[in-house]
Amino acid sequence: VRLAVQLDRETEVATALARAELSVEQAKAIVAGLDRLPDDLDEGQRHAVAAQLVEFGQEFGPYGLSRLVNRAVEVVAPGVAEEADRRSVERLEAEQRRERYLVWNREPDGAVVLKGRLGKVAGTRLVEVLQAIAVNMRRTAALVGEDVTRAQSHADALGQVVDHYAGCRKVPRRGAGRPRILVTIDHETLCGRLGTATLVNTGEKLSAREARVLACDAGVLPAILGGDSVPLDVGRTRRLFTSTLRSLLIARDQGCAFPGCDRGPADCEGHHIVPWWAGGATSLSNGVLLCPFHHHLIEPEPNAPPEGQWQLRLDARGLPEFGSPVGRGAPSGQRRWRQHHRLTT
Repeated sequence: VRLAVQLDRETEVATALARAELSVEQAKAIVAGLDRLPDDLDEGQRHAVAAQLVEFGQEFGPYGLSRLVNRAVEVVAPGVAEEADRRSVERLEAEQRRERYLVWNREPDGAVVLKGRLGKVAGTRLVEVLQAIAVNMRRTAALVGEDVTRAQSHADALGQVVDHYAGCRKVPRRGAGRPRILVTIDHETLCGRLGTATLVNTGEKLSAREARVLACDAGVLPAILGGDSVPLDVGRTRRLFTSTLRSLLIARDQGCAFPGCDRGPADCEGHHIVPWWAGGATSLSNGVLLCPFHHHLIEPEPNAPPEGQWQLRLDARGLPEFGSPVGRGAPSGQRRWRQHHRLTT
């Protein structure tokens, strides 16, 4: 309806659209640009600009047409073009600031869908950061034979930005405490029995594997529940990898220890070589820094055959090395062991 009203005023654009010389998207871009023309232009100049943009529609898409409005003004009214350009840019920035938004909703399976609109500066900054992280993610995934699409890597990159910000301990308080993820899981399920965990924030179910990854470097609060899952007693929250131990891991590993990965210490989590739920100690000799992608990759799955999983150990120098699943990149029945180039040099 909005486009129809605009086209009623812009006969050149309406005629071109009726003749299929413009697409609907191109027509929207042109009339939006015409709405931002300076008031200094007379009716004849406005029609000339519209005709020029319709002609440009033969070779430019909607985005290009929206940028060509001011160039068309330079042709028909060069005396006011510079001032029109300045005012147009200021109007656009004001519109983008006024119309910025970010919304999300949960799908039936618990997945979160994001939709938003950012100004060109904030949007470009976000895109540049996500693309830079995503390129490295796809490269490191390819090194281990994992197929990650561009869209998947962008989603992972956004998650990594959030993890990084939260890891800096700068997340503001919300209500009684800082934003956090709360997960409950039965101890036997955590140790390998089949079952699921619960994301307390939303009530959604998580796999036991996802809960194990989260628990590797988290605050753990042991609780005793009654038959109706009512808490009867709780212990003291214990941070597994404390700031002191984390500093030692950083000094040794200098970032993600997985071969070929370039993620820095701020992007990494502490991982137990022997899982803590299986009795592994939280210590330097049983810990390693891993980025979230490689943490998920090598987290042991108690119910899966060990030969199909990655292995992690410390060499004679006390430095981590990784063994690929049996047969991948190695003779049949053997593992290929590798170290990060930071540790080999």
